[in-house]
Amino acid sequence: MTKDMLNQKELDSIEKIDLANTTWWQPKIDRSDLKKLMKRKDLPAWIHAIIYFGSLFGSGYLAFLSWGTWYAVPAFFLYGTIYANSNSRWHEYGHRTVFKTRWLNDFFYEIGSFLAFFEPVSWRWSHTNHHSKTRHIGLDLEIADPRPVNLWHVFFTEFFGYNRVKAELVKIIKYSFRNFKKVSKDTFGKEPSLSVADLVPQNQINRMVWTSRIFLLIIFITIGLSFYLGSFMPLLFVVTPQIYGGPILWILAFSQHAGLKFDSLDHRETTRTVYLGPIFGYFLYSNMQYHIEHHAFPQIPFYNLPKLHKLIKNQLPKSNNGLIDAYKEIIPAMIKQSKDSSYNIEKILPT
Repeated sequence: MTKDMLNQKELDSIEKIDLANTTWWQPKIDRSDLKKLMKRKDLPAWIHAIIYFGSLFGSGYLAFLSWGTWYAVPAFFLYGTIYANSNSRWHEYGHRTVFKTRWLNDFFYEIGSFLAFFEPVSWRWSHTNHHSKTRHIGLDLEIADPRPVNLWHVFFTEFFGYNRVKAELVKIIKYSFRNFKKVSKDTFGKEPSLSVADLVPQNQINRMVWTSRIFLLIIFITIGLSFYLGSFMPLLFVVTPQIYGGPILWILAFSQHAGLKFDSLDHRETTRTVYLGPIFGYFLYSNMQYHIEHHAFPQIPFYNLPKLHKLIKNQLPKSNNGLIDAYKEIIPAMIKQSKDSSYNIEKILPT
């Protein structure tokens, strides 16, 4: 697929959707229902944003008040968990499906990108590519469980987000100096065949360079403030929450595709839907637990995904009933895949 084809307008226009698509699996759904589900509304978007950012600032204030006491440990863990789950906000605003007002999506995407520590230009194109080539080896740059699975990386360094944050820091340093060469090894020690920079249109390169420099400037200011104050506190409020607050995010996000097939054109074989409650599902994860549904129709706002699930549920494999149920199949699969690269979790598809 060329860069011209990887255009965000494809995510914005219902006319681009082919319900009779013979390449990628798509569920059967009435077109009028689909149009209703794709309708974006500012009110539910604002409610979600206010709840999230209110909780982020509130937990941050509690963490600040707890500094110097043992209460700081749970307080910063709470703040870090909420901060790290900006990941789902970066994701949703990046699809431009949250707000009806386009510039609000773009405004919050920039904020969400920094909080999630994703350089916004390169990751917008990387994620568009992820949707067009989901779990296709050598093409999808967002595969979290390459084979053979490295159990140490999966269950420790990635559990705390260390590899990802380190890789993104190296990337923005390189991009700040206009160095777009492929890394010799990715975070899993593999030779990459494709670079994120390869996906970015030429007219977006300068913007990518400057956003990388802005990210670095904020980090340097934070480090400088820590030295000035003689305290680690500023560092605990910026970027590092993606590491110490990362475990809950990892548990939620890793379940999306872990252990499932590669190189399939059926999202039901490569992607997982998990039932979660309102705290994990709506608040922290922005309904991305409905992940098959999201990949089938990435144009649908997150607040309409539960409705979509009800309409197409009979066309999907059995959803996992909570995280424990999901990891009962994921963890044994990871162990097997660390020794046998050909092993996959086989989902039973409706006939």
